[in-house]
Amino acid sequence: MKDLTSGNLYKNFILFAVPLVLAGLFSQAYGLVDTMIAGQYLGAEGLAAIGATAQAVSLLSSLFWGFSAGYGVYIGGLFGARQYSRIRRELATVIPALMLVELAVGLLTVVFHRPLLSLLQVDPAVRQEAGLYFCIYMGGLFLILQNNTFLAVFNALGSSGFPFGMSVVAAVLNVGGNLLSVTVLDWGVAGVAVSSVFAALVVNVGYLLKLRGYFREMGVAGEPLRPAWDSLRRCFGYGAPVALQQTAMYVAGFVISPLINGLGASASASYTVVMRLYEINAAIYQNSAKTVSNYAAQCVGAGKYAGLRRGLGVGFLQGVVFVLPTLLICCLCARPICALFFPEGFVGEAMTYAVRFARLYLPLVVFNVVNNLFHAFFRGVAAMRWLVIATVYASVLRIVASLVLIPLWGMDGLFAGWVFSWVGEVALVLLVYGLLFSSPEKLARRLCRITRHIGR
Repeated sequence: MKDLTSGNLYKNFILFAVPLVLAGLFSQAYGLVDTMIAGQYLGAEGLAAIGATAQAVSLLSSLFWGFSAGYGVYIGGLFGARQYSRIRRELATVIPALMLVELAVGLLTVVFHRPLLSLLQVDPAVRQEAGLYFCIYMGGLFLILQNNTFLAVFNALGSSGFPFGMSVVAAVLNVGGNLLSVTVLDWGVAGVAVSSVFAALVVNVGYLLKLRGYFREMGVAGEPLRPAWDSLRRCFGYGAPVALQQTAMYVAGFVISPLINGLGASASASYTVVMRLYEINAAIYQNSAKTVSNYAAQCVGAGKYAGLRRGLGVGFLQGVVFVLPTLLICCLCARPICALFFPEGFVGEAMTYAVRFARLYLPLVVFNVVNNLFHAFFRGVAAMRWLVIATVYASVLRIVASLVLIPLWGMDGLFAGWVFSWVGEVALVLLVYGLLFSSPEKLARRLCRITRHIGR
């Protein structure tokens, strides 16, 4: 556990962010390996089967990712205020309740998966395999989502090293499981889904054991544990706005999925690769930005408002430095990297689309580095309204641009619409910050609400 508000800010940010970034890279690494194994051993059809429902999975998952991130801000405030007993009561109530809801949602999507596949216009050639992958993955979704909940909680407590260790464990289990199930047992796309669920189960057990150790360090492990039912209301108050923001972020991808699938299996396969390239870079700057979010939450809990602006600047510098090496590699080595996702010698349209994205459009993700930094800042200071507004604005921009450009330019229209949304959101978040949060006085006025919540 670590108080990020005390000591050298640069040192605190680096020490906290490096394990987070590495954890994110490991998480994306086994996602990349999943995709590579599917492409190498199952061909473009395997990639299409996994990618055809990816946006639906991300949309449903985003609701709970956001909920956990918002709730983590609240836990970070309690940690900054040294309210350890309350942290234990909150977590003991909220985590089981959240798991039950996640399980119910996952099973519901399994029951209605056939209409969903029709809505997404999944290519009939891969529909059976896509449905099998989707049902197994969604059946174990509650285990996968709990990894993210524990990650948010541990980050809120100033812990990034242990989540990094858990990401390594998950990567090893996932990659090993894929190699066994796909190349030896010949389970196809089902093996990819089973490996993800099993790895998540093991990691959750590790998080629970470590959390018990943290409670002992806090000196609250032996206290009577009574459910804090009012914590569900607070959880909703902090988590719901960020859940809405995250959902809005992924709605655009879900809405345009039928357009992508309608372009054929090659488009679906290429988009699977494109998303992996985007996600490996996004994992770096998004996890780096979590430092800003957790630092801001702890500052608010401790009443140290003056350091917030400086933390935002350090976070921006850190995010750019972290992401540039990976971004340059993806851009300069686009063809050999994309070739890793396809059988040897493959030269189809799916490859062409993926290489074009990496060379021409991926470099512009630097605009999204800025957006994500301000997402983290708004989340950390509980400016949830502006967080939601910025995300909805960007999603609407992407949907409108995609609806106009995809029929004209195909996959290039998809990529251009995505970039258009990044640039448009940058203009909005910079304007909002300049008008409302650019001075300590403005920040102090707007932070009264969260300090009252924490002090209850």
